[in-house]
Amino acid sequence: MIERLLFDIAKKRPPVINSVSNIKRKENHSRYDAQNGIIRRKNNNLSNKQIQFLSTKNPKTFVIMIRILDICHELLIQNVTATKRDIYYKDVKLFGNSQTVDLVIDELACFFQIPRSCLNVIASAKGLVAGSLKIIQKDRSILDCSKTSCQGTLIPTMDLIDRIETNAEFVLVIEKEATFQYILSSKMHEQFGPCILITGKGYPDIATRQLVKNLSDLRRPDETYPFLQILGFFDNDPYGIEILCVYKFGSLTMSFDNENLATPGIKWLGLHCSDWKKYRISKSSLIRISSADRKKAYHLLQRNYLQAEWKKEICLILYMGYKAEIQSLDDCENVNLLNYLISKISRSRF
Repeated sequence: MIERLLFDIAKKRPPVINSVSNIKRKENHSRYDAQNGIIRRKNNNLSNKQIQFLSTKNPKTFVIMIRILDICHELLIQNVTATKRDIYYKDVKLFGNSQTVDLVIDELACFFQIPRSCLNVIASAKGLVAGSLKIIQKDRSILDCSKTSCQGTLIPTMDLIDRIETNAEFVLVIEKEATFQYILSSKMHEQFGPCILITGKGYPDIATRQLVKNLSDLRRPDETYPFLQILGFFDNDPYGIEILCVYKFGSLTMSFDNENLATPGIKWLGLHCSDWKKYRISKSSLIRISSADRKKAYHLLQRNYLQAEWKKEICLILYMGYKAEIQSLDDCENVNLLNYLISKISRSRF
């Protein structure tokens, strides 16, 4: 890319950057890989946008792209890493806001067909993990997630991890941090047997998705069940289902790297519409769906790779006009959160 820019300048031509077009929110740029169960980027749509230096539309975009390339080059030369927020603060006046840096970093990673970590750009720690897991980092330090506080351990990026060790029998991925903290602080998880608890605090960051993916690929000495089972605990609403889809199929934005991020084998443990009646969830704890919920639900139904049972859940939510959050289990007549999870886990495992 840089050589071509220099060549254009030497020939006294306006330099042009070829980039990817609108990688966010463009489903027609991605396809579902049924064999591997993930969303992939379409190769024929990788270089279909030109950013020209003398363009009246985007001269600043050109300068921002060059500036971020310069910063990434410096990071690689010095063999150091930086978060996207660190990059933003290197030139606040030029970038304007952190979202601009996010978009350009994603475009560069997609254009070069590499993870962002290969640009030495990492995400700030967000997700939390606890339970029967040891994370051995490249600096030889060990994060023993079984001995952390009731708040859990921040999940490091995979480029800092040397290997992971566990004797867990399954992984429970929890949508909400509040539920994660409640299970951890009440020591409820100790009654599940050896397990790992993970939360991405809503929409998961890359480090969280990478850890879940790597745990799903980790082979165990048990010949009967050689792989860890990944179970998901999410709200029974369109946004909870979409977050589950990000774990299972990957995201559109990162479709060029979903092979390293998506976990096709994750199972939806709950909450389900059938649980409303089965566990006598109080109607007063149900929430009427909003116009945004309906819009998200219709959008999910258009995804041809969504399995039939998930689409049925979405249709039931639309038909009844209500949704149920994990917290609604607090108002059940005949079950509490602990009994619900034990019941679901025992039926879902293996």
